[in-house]
Amino acid sequence: MSDRQPSHYARGGQKQEYTDISGYSSGQEDRSINSYSGARPEPPPLSPREERSQRRRRNKEHRRRNRQKGKRNRRIFKLVWFVMVIFLGLATAQLLLMGMDDMLAIGRQSLSVTVEIPRDADTQTVAEILEEEGVIEEPAFFRLYSFLTKSDGYYQNGTFELRTDMDYEALINQLQSNTARVDTVRITFPEGLNVQEVAQLLEENGVCTAEDALAAADSDELDGFDLISAISNGDERYYKLEGYLFPDTYEFYRDEDPVDALSRLVRNTDRKLTQDMRDQIAAMDMTVDEILTIASIIEAEAADEEDMYIISSILHNRLENGVETGTAQLGCDSTVYYPYRTAELAPEGFTSTYNTYQITGLPPGPICNPSLAAIEAAITPADTNYYYFCHDADGNAYYAETSSGHQQNLERAGLA
Repeated sequence: MSDRQPSHYARGGQKQEYTDISGYSSGQEDRSINSYSGARPEPPPLSPREERSQRRRRNKEHRRRNRQKGKRNRRIFKLVWFVMVIFLGLATAQLLLMGMDDMLAIGRQSLSVTVEIPRDADTQTVAEILEEEGVIEEPAFFRLYSFLTKSDGYYQNGTFELRTDMDYEALINQLQSNTARVDTVRITFPEGLNVQEVAQLLEENGVCTAEDALAAADSDELDGFDLISAISNGDERYYKLEGYLFPDTYEFYRDEDPVDALSRLVRNTDRKLTQDMRDQIAAMDMTVDEILTIASIIEAEAADEEDMYIISSILHNRLENGVETGTAQLGCDSTVYYPYRTAELAPEGFTSTYNTYQITGLPPGPICNPSLAAIEAAITPADTNYYYFCHDADGNAYYAETSSGHQQNLERAGLA
């Protein structure tokens, strides 16, 4: 028998539908109670005011989340930045320590090293050469030091002997001067060489090219010397420095600036011309340039020092009394082809503006670089009445007061 009892029966014994409180139907379901559509019912529409309020709440919540996110990101950024600063600080400190050690040559063994610095080398090139030769270890730090000390652009070219225990300051001082250079050459310039011959000697010994030396000798680069700045007719001369390059023995650096090289010779001339000599020249009512011009002709023409003083007297006599004696032209063979030594060296058809057979008085300037003896002879000529001279093949001198006497001397000397 079932535990569930019907609530009632219909009359006549017919079974009637019953329903308990759980909604279970003994016959058929009551669809009005158990039906389900499967979709959530639409919420009622919001009023405009409610929409604005809801939107403000959403925006406020969004801003709150962004602030929280920003704070979190800033903390992460600060942490990363702090780590990077610490790392970079440690790395920089390490580099600085290494650079300082290198700058002060701490821990470097003392060795002698020869380095070759090319002409016009910049600081980077110098640093690379020093590193390659083991003089420094930190070329970047050397470049920085050179920049901070305003040393860039002042490095000399040449071969230098350096020590590996030198600090940066000592290295730079050595490389910006010639005190540590070892690529020197010693050259002796004989008396009476002209500028072309001086330039050739400089080239043969590797100091500079002859072309560069000749350009420097005809420039205004050495006008800082009073001797040179006093020259008033530089444009009339083949070489402005002719006569001012004192014959002597000098030390030069290989691949040297030609102006620097020639300045040594000019400076020596300036020293040799003492104040007493300059006073004597002024008392003669002449200029230093005129005396050097006379001395250069004496140097080129004389056979010996005694001959120098007599030839000096002849030149002075002609300069002073040439119009009266018919000897206004000096007529010296040594001037005919200047700046060339001989006719064979001169270009075909060349005519010199220094030719004293064609011009009256002194040529525009010296024709060679005279010795101190020739200069002294030019300042203090012998006291004679000679106006003519010549020499035979053995260098014996013949002097004459007249043209006829000179003609006889030419015959004696085998020149006529």
